[in-house]
Amino acid sequence: MAIFKTKLIKWGNSVGVVLPKPIRDTFNFEAGDEVELIDKEHYVIIKKE
Repeated sequence: MAIFKTKLIKWGNSVGVVLPKPIRDTFNFEAGDEVELIDKEHYVIIKKE
């Protein structure tokens, strides 16, 4: 398990999360991918569809 820190960024009227390259590479996330955000107790899970 690796831990990465990142910041929330303002994106229009929303807020976005920047995924570090090692996370994107490990889970094959690419710009434009659709993901699900799952609220699990005190965690947010990002799941690629």
